[in-house]
Amino acid sequence: MPPPECETGTVTYAEWEYLATWRFPAEYDRSETSSDPIANAPQGVVEGCRAVGLDLRCRRHGRDLDIASLWWTVSLLESGACHIGLEQVLRPRRRARGVSAAPEFSGVGFSGLHTGYTAAMNAVLIAEHVQDDLAGYEFIQWPVEGSRLLMPEVRDGQALWFDPGSGLVVSRIGELCSPSLPVR
Repeated sequence: MPPPECETGTVTYAEWEYLATWRFPAEYDRSETSSDPIANAPQGVVEGCRAVGLDLRCRRHGRDLDIASLWWTVSLLESGACHIGLEQVLRPRRRARGVSAAPEFSGVGFSGLHTGYTAAMNAVLIAEHVQDDLAGYEFIQWPVEGSRLLMPEVRDGQALWFDPGSGLVVSRIGELCSPSLPVR
């Protein structure tokens, strides 16, 4: 897998001028690299992306999605606002002969995040955007509990997935595949 990247200085894209742009795998793990090229990235945004990327591994209903091929792009504007992208940058893994790989993922792009927001708020905003785009364009229901979609929300300063039918917290965002919270 290619290493994470950082492009600094003024980067112009369409009508936007970014101070810096960082790219990293959806399941980015800082412990895997000796030097961290995204160390100067807005940490609350990076942590939100990382948490959502980890949760994408489980509780999906619908077509397959090759998480290992997905990368985040975080672009910082002078105002502190951030634009986020999640796209497939590696070819989907090939499976056994006669079985096709996961279809290409068309990607997600959105704004609305800010370096001044808490990591929990950024995680919830990222989760909402990714959830909406997966359901609307990729025909993937995520995350699910039985037949219901879980909803992201900040409660007591924590980014959580909750079941809207029962109101119970299912897990913290980033821990959906192995929840550490007791179900309340």
